[in-house]
Amino acid sequence: MSDAIGDQITLEVTGLAPGGEAVGRQVGGAPDHDGRVTFVAFAAPGERVRARLLREKGRVAWAELEEIERAAPERVAPPCPLFGRCGGCQWQHVPRALQLEAKRRIVERALGIPVEVRAVGPDYGYRDRARLVVGEGSEDERAIGFRAWRSHEIVDVPACPLFGAALAEVLPAIRARARAQEPGTEVELQAGRDGVVARIGARSVAYRDGVEIEGSDVDISEPGGPPLRIPAGAFAQVGAAANAALVAAVLEALGEAPGRTLELYAGSGNFTRHLVGRAEVLASDADGAALARGRAQVPRARWLEAPRPAQVGEVETVLVDPPREGLDAGNLALCRLARRRLVYVSCDPQTLGRDVQRLGAAGLKLERAVALDLMPQTYHVEVVASFGRG
Repeated sequence: MSDAIGDQITLEVTGLAPGGEAVGRQVGGAPDHDGRVTFVAFAAPGERVRARLLREKGRVAWAELEEIERAAPERVAPPCPLFGRCGGCQWQHVPRALQLEAKRRIVERALGIPVEVRAVGPDYGYRDRARLVVGEGSEDERAIGFRAWRSHEIVDVPACPLFGAALAEVLPAIRARARAQEPGTEVELQAGRDGVVARIGARSVAYRDGVEIEGSDVDISEPGGPPLRIPAGAFAQVGAAANAALVAAVLEALGEAPGRTLELYAGSGNFTRHLVGRAEVLASDADGAALARGRAQVPRARWLEAPRPAQVGEVETVLVDPPREGLDAGNLALCRLARRRLVYVSCDPQTLGRDVQRLGAAGLKLERAVALDLMPQTYHVEVVASFGRG
């Protein structure tokens, strides 16, 4: 007996995995497949399911959910009718408590130390930014939405339960404008304290209280915080509550007196605007537009383009917030300048785990990590990791 691609197999689901799928073990089938680790989307821990085998690699397989033979008692009804097709969410079918536990396990496996997990914001309605795509078809029939799960197909999204009130209010107007664009056009949305700005292809349009106004950027700062203006499409956290919690966690990790500080991947100055009140700050980012915004908005920092160790000199603390790929070689070398402390903000526990080893070889030891659940209903998790010398 063998299990060919396309065959139906039985799985006992044991957990949720990085990347958003559930993971379990095959029951029965070919003798060498019984107990095989298998990934399947939209199943829940504790369930027994039937799934169609999609691909396999050695002792690991991937399958598509077809039938739930025994539902988990914790399974909940997803509030969004697009769940399971739209690729924006992966975990609406499990309660947040299970999502938090899964994220804790994922981060702890990646880092090898106990991790504190913090729930941030509401379960839904937390998004202040989004990227939609214009689909194929005639102008009056084009889908405007997110890509489907594991597909390039565009799922039409007339409403999204993750959107905050500001995005939800302008979405109909944005969709009407976007339908006139060519298929494949990206639509960037960003809400702030003073309205919403959208970039539809090459054009920007702004809204305040649902009414179109002049403007190409918004202030995404948290209440009481220094202003931070960005255009649509510039890097920002998913929402205001998420960013406030992340800034608080970073400042907590840095301490009140971090000493002379080097900030890498500083973006438009999100952390920099707070750091300049605590220390002398040297900040850098490879994105020229972000660097220009940072210089204009946080002039008290010294902004450097592609800094070299000799330019930087001695620093007590280094703060890094790299993209999902983790530290590049140049910035890894700059991290070694930290005499006392390094704080690493990561959106990918797996690349952070790799960089823990690389930083350890430079004498920077992982001491503590806090995982922030900024994006409920998805597998995404933000980690603030603290490293020390010896």
